[in-house]
Amino acid sequence: MNYIGFFSDQGQAIWWPTNGLALALMVRSDRSRWATILVGILLGSWVSAIHYGWPISSRIVNFIANSVGPMLGALVLPRFRRLEDWLQEPHLVFRYVAFVLLLAPVLSATIYATNTHFFLPGLNFWTVLQTRADSDMLGYALFTPFVLVLTSRETYQRVKPAEIPLLAVLLALVGGTTYLVFWQTAYALTFVLISVALLVTLRLGFTASVLAVNLLAVLATVATMHGHGPFMLGQGVMLAHRILLLQAFLALTMVTVFSVSVMQIERKVFQERLQLAYEEMERRATTDVLTGVANRRLFDETLKSEWSRALRRGDSLALLMLDVDHFKLYNDRFGHPAGDACLHRIAQTILAIGHRSSDLLARYGGEEFSFLLPTTKLEDAARIAENIRLRIERMHKDPENAGDHPISISVGCAALTPTLDLTPELLIAAADQALYQAKRNGRNRIEVTETRSMLA
Repeated sequence: MNYIGFFSDQGQAIWWPTNGLALALMVRSDRSRWATILVGILLGSWVSAIHYGWPISSRIVNFIANSVGPMLGALVLPRFRRLEDWLQEPHLVFRYVAFVLLLAPVLSATIYATNTHFFLPGLNFWTVLQTRADSDMLGYALFTPFVLVLTSRETYQRVKPAEIPLLAVLLALVGGTTYLVFWQTAYALTFVLISVALLVTLRLGFTASVLAVNLLAVLATVATMHGHGPFMLGQGVMLAHRILLLQAFLALTMVTVFSVSVMQIERKVFQERLQLAYEEMERRATTDVLTGVANRRLFDETLKSEWSRALRRGDSLALLMLDVDHFKLYNDRFGHPAGDACLHRIAQTILAIGHRSSDLLARYGGEEFSFLLPTTKLEDAARIAENIRLRIERMHKDPENAGDHPISISVGCAALTPTLDLTPELLIAAADQALYQAKRNGRNRIEVTETRSMLA
């Protein structure tokens, strides 16, 4: 029995990629360009009809048969822009299976079989319908994803050099396993191929799995057409039945890896969203809503960790305690909304001055802020404090704050080098003492506390 290409000697196509290609092009294109694709289908249908000697009316029907499937699939499937986004479209697998792999081939095959029934009466209607529908289905199953993958920028942009050897090994594994399964007839080992295809999917995703299944399809088709493989099923089994089993196996394999790929993408997106939600929850739990800076909880946690770090390294740790002067009078005079806006501007002004990533500004409570300065000596902390005080004093003069009322702050500054017999609370107490001293000495000023005097 002779087999030429992917056709049997009776002319039966195992899988027909033309309509799969047309569907992929339509899914990738705006509807305004579909007419161009339909012209290409028309030309191809016309040429094939001439080969069979069909009249013009039959050629038109053949064109309709070749157009209706891709048109239906393109109308049902989501528009393709990015591969990963496309795989996340709702009910994609259901639409792909129900409309593209089942309904579209049946509609095309029904029109085609009706046409051949009238113009080639020697052919059985149901046989033609089944043969055409099966080859179309497999063309959609294999070639549509293949074209979408090859024409997607993500396929090339996301290629990691480190994954190329792994891809080569896995494709070689698919090829080798397919050879072992299909070049013998003693054992039905097709389930091994699905396992290998799933391995490729789980390791490298949808793109690699599409390449793997198409490689598997070529090798399995060639083997089956040459009388090898698990679908031979003895000498009494008709060729059409063997081809049908092969087509069903290949379509099932693609649907399986398609479904697993979609689930992989959904799982990845879910994990990313979960991580973002967790980070947002953490941010809200450690951020003061009014001012946008750290809250008291984050300050306490950071002070403990920076204290431990300074203790290990023998570094100096500085703390500024800042309090808005006469803030109660400000609230009483201008209202609480104006007071809230004032606190927000003060916090953002301090942040805008510029500081190291290790520094932490926090709302300590009410109108009081704390500014933790790791690896900072007392004189440097005092210089930073004076810069902040001056900036707040002049804040109302900035053009973006036009119409604001003048405000000032008092700052208490302390620094010490942690030792085993000291606690972080001592640094807070020292900065607080300096702050109260600044308040007693007239406000709108800074004071420093020598921690040595507190330890004496």
